[in-house]
Amino acid sequence: MQRVLVNIPSVPIFERVIRASADEVGRALGFSAERIEDLKLAVSEAVNNAIDHGNQRQPGKLVEVVFALDSDKLEVHIRDEGDGVDHVDFSRKIVEDHNLDAGMHRGFGMYLISALVDDCEVSSSQSGTTLTLRLYRKDNDHDK
Repeated sequence: MQRVLVNIPSVPIFERVIRASADEVGRALGFSAERIEDLKLAVSEAVNNAIDHGNQRQPGKLVEVVFALDSDKLEVHIRDEGDGVDHVDFSRKIVEDHNLDAGMHRGFGMYLISALVDDCEVSSSQSGTTLTLRLYRKDNDHDK
């Protein structure tokens, strides 16, 4: 297994470093352009959640991102140094536009992430939360 580790401070501008890394890793794996865009968006959303919600934008707290590549999949582990969460709902969807105006769009990011990747899971404790994203390599990567 090959691993790429990137740590960034909890400052939103550094999300771009992770996004660029996801692009390079996706290209190295031979993912289709569409699949790379899905990867970049999912990782970007996860990193922004870690910065905003996990680490509360405290620059001294790091977001650790590990890209783990093996012969059949890419796993991306995004870990914050926050206080943890009890439960993450991957199923929430925005049904009507007025919900956005009412501020009811919290949780949509997790649904979006789960829709963009093949598999995802969350583990959390009082010392931080790790979101693991999986994208499986396919013989013909044009399916997703």
